[in-house]
Amino acid sequence: MLSIISKKIIKPFTPIPSTQIWHKLSLLDQGLAHLYIPLVFFYPKNQVNSIPNGPKQLSNLLTNSLSKALTYYYPWAGRLKDNATIECDDNGAEFLEVQINSPMDKVVNHPDSNVKDLTFPKGVPWGNGVDRASTIAQLSHFDCGGIALSVCLSHKIGDGSSAHCFLRDWASLTRSSNSTIRPSPYFVEDSILPSQIGNGLLVSPVLGSDADKCVQKRFVFSSTKLSALKSSIVVQNVTSSEAVSALLYKCAAFSAMAVNSGSFKRSQLIQISDLREMISPQLPPNSIGNLLTVFSSPIYDNREELNLSKLVADIKKSKNNLSTRNNVEENELAIDMLDAYRSGESIFDRRKCDVYFSSSLCKFPLIQDLDFGFGKPIRASLAKGPFNKAMLLLRTCDGGIEAVVNLNEEEMCVFEHDKQFLEFATPIGHGIYNEEEQQYA
Repeated sequence: MLSIISKKIIKPFTPIPSTQIWHKLSLLDQGLAHLYIPLVFFYPKNQVNSIPNGPKQLSNLLTNSLSKALTYYYPWAGRLKDNATIECDDNGAEFLEVQINSPMDKVVNHPDSNVKDLTFPKGVPWGNGVDRASTIAQLSHFDCGGIALSVCLSHKIGDGSSAHCFLRDWASLTRSSNSTIRPSPYFVEDSILPSQIGNGLLVSPVLGSDADKCVQKRFVFSSTKLSALKSSIVVQNVTSSEAVSALLYKCAAFSAMAVNSGSFKRSQLIQISDLREMISPQLPPNSIGNLLTVFSSPIYDNREELNLSKLVADIKKSKNNLSTRNNVEENELAIDMLDAYRSGESIFDRRKCDVYFSSSLCKFPLIQDLDFGFGKPIRASLAKGPFNKAMLLLRTCDGGIEAVVNLNEEEMCVFEHDKQFLEFATPIGHGIYNEEEQQYA
C-alpha cells in the first residue's frame, strides 16, 4: 500500500555557530522519554495543483524551506548527546517522500488509526527516537492527487507551543520568497527549570509511552454540537476544551466502571497547562522548550460526583488555582516527575487512583498557520499514542474539535457506544465528513 520515493537528510541552510553547539535541557525536558510530537496535515488535489509543476516541485519547495527553518530552530537539527544536552552539530532532519496507493479520504477518515498513521514514518511517532534525527518529516502522495505532510519533532526540545512556532515559521518560509523573513525563536533551555537534581542530573526518562497497551479512536465534535454541549453545562463561561475534556473523562470513567462489574474505580483528571503567561516576568509566545505544568481535578470516589457541571466547575477551580502559586518552584508536573524518578514508580502512581490525562492544542491555530503556499490544510491530526487513558484535542477547520482517545480495548468498546457521548460526538469513519469528501478527491 505504501512505497518509498526518496529519503533525504536536510541540513541547516547556514552552519550552526560554535557558540550555539550545546543546547541545555531543562528538568522537564529531561523527564520526558525520547518521544516525538507527531502531527499530520492533509491537503486536497485542487490545492496541490495550484503549485507550478505540482507534486514534482513540492518536495524541493519543502526541503529548501526546511533547511532555512532549521537554521533558526537549530536544536531540531541536532542529536541527543546525553539526557541533559542536545549537540547542535548540523546533523540535519530526515525527509521522506512516499506514495500511498489509496485515495486520501480512505486514509484520513479510516476508523483504524493504524491506516491514518501510514502518513508517518514507520515506527517513529511517539517512539523512542534516540537513534533517529530530532526532526523527521514525511510527504505522502495519494492516488487522488492529494497530499499529507507529517512532522515528528523531538519532545525533548519543545512542547506543543514550540512545535506550533516551528511549523508556522517553516510554512512562512515556504510560501514567501522574501529573504528578509527571519524567525526569532527564544530558546529557554534550563534557565527556568534548572536540570540539577541534588548532586546529579535526571538521567533516566520517567515519562514514556504505553501506546501498545491501548486502542485509539478519533471523534469529532462539530461546532454546532459543541454549542449544545456547552449549553447543557450549568457553569458560566465554559470553554470548548473544558466541556469536551469533562465529557470524555466522565464517559471513560463510566466505561471503566462497566468493565469492572459495575464497581466504581477511584479516578482523577489531569490536564496540561502552558507556563508562558503564568510566570513573572511572562515569557514571550515564541519561547521554545517544555514550558508546562499540570492541574488536577479532585480524586473522585463515587459515580455521583461525575456530573458534567461539577466536573467543569472543578476543572475551572483547579485551573484558577495555578494563578495563586509559584509555577516554577511549585510546578506540579516537575514534582510528579521527580517523585517517579526517586521512587522508581511510574509517573502519577503516588496518586493511588486511575489517572486520565487530557491535553489540548486547540488554542494554537495550526490549520490557519500551516499554509505552505498552496492553501490551508483541510484536516490536522495526531499519530496513535502515547498513553492509555489519554485524550488529546485539536481544532478542526470549521471550528469544531477532533478528540483522539486512547483506552484499553474492553473500555473502548463501552466508551464508543455511550449514548450521552454520542449525543455530541461522531466517530471518524461514520460519515461526518461525507458531505466534504469531494475536497479530498
